[in-house]
Amino acid sequence: MSMPTFPKNDPPLSREGSLNEIIASIAAEELSLSHILNAEGEKLQYVLGTLPGLDEAASLDEVLRINQSVKDTLSGVMEQQMMLSAKLSAALKAPTIPGPAGPAGPAGPAGPDGTAGPTGADGPAGAAGAAGATGADGPTGPAGAAGPTGPTGAAGPRGGTAEGKVLVGVTGPTGPAGPTGPAGPNPTAAAAFAANTQGPDINVPSYSGVAIPLPDAQVMSADITANPENTMFQVNKKGVYLLSYRVNLTKPAQVGTKLLIDGIARYTTMVIPAAPTASFENQHVHLMNAGEKLQLQLCAAPLPGLSPKAQTVTLAGSGTGASLSIILLEEK
Repeated sequence: MSMPTFPKNDPPLSREGSLNEIIASIAAEELSLSHILNAEGEKLQYVLGTLPGLDEAASLDEVLRINQSVKDTLSGVMEQQMMLSAKLSAALKAPTIPGPAGPAGPAGPAGPDGTAGPTGADGPAGAAGAAGATGADGPTGPAGAAGPTGPTGAAGPRGGTAEGKVLVGVTGPTGPAGPTGPAGPNPTAAAAFAANTQGPDINVPSYSGVAIPLPDAQVMSADITANPENTMFQVNKKGVYLLSYRVNLTKPAQVGTKLLIDGIARYTTMVIPAAPTASFENQHVHLMNAGEKLQLQLCAAPLPGLSPKAQTVTLAGSGTGASLSIILLEEK
């Protein structure tokens, strides 16, 4: 069986053109069907005598046969119509292939400005700039207040010697008595007195002090207590105290005396003679807290230009070799 030969389309049909041709052929077939239906309708009108030109009416048998012919024709037309409907639906549902993008249209007018967006986060800190030039000197400020008096200077150099002995000047005459001072505050019941009347030997080191025990003639109120060695005395009430002491040796020695308050030597309580001495005394008013402790000490006191050295001294045995008095003047 030979294949049918189809004429070539020149120019070739496009996809859209082919779809249009299919739809046109469907329309032509629809038109043909309408002519067939019209002819069948005229056939019935002719048989029934509704059309002019029929001299005598058709018999019943002829009417039935024409009716059956019309029914068969209508059945075929309905089948053909269903096929055409399916063909048209398939043609209309055929997917389209988009063509190439057209050229860009002209730019539209600028739209209105939008609302301002939120402020962005702070950026990182920039690098430090170069140091500026040094400014001009400002005017001289006013003179400051006078500073406090400096500490007492060191002792001057020792005087000349004659035959290996220190030259000591003649003691000057006793000055006139000063005026009577104002009455001091009345001491309270908190007071203590302790002494050493035994005349013991005491070894004085070269660079530190040594405590003087005071076990004798003790009179102490309940607010002042002593340690078992009788070298440390503790006040148990805060207040202003009058502290006074005396130390007597059997012979002059190049030593000094001082009070330690809570382990610290107070400068105003020291007696440091410039020549060998046998008697020492001093008094000092001091604000003491409850629980602070006192200690009376002997210490080395070398002559200027000489190194300190350890030595042994003896407290006076007759009377009072050493004593310490503690009196509360004002409770705080």
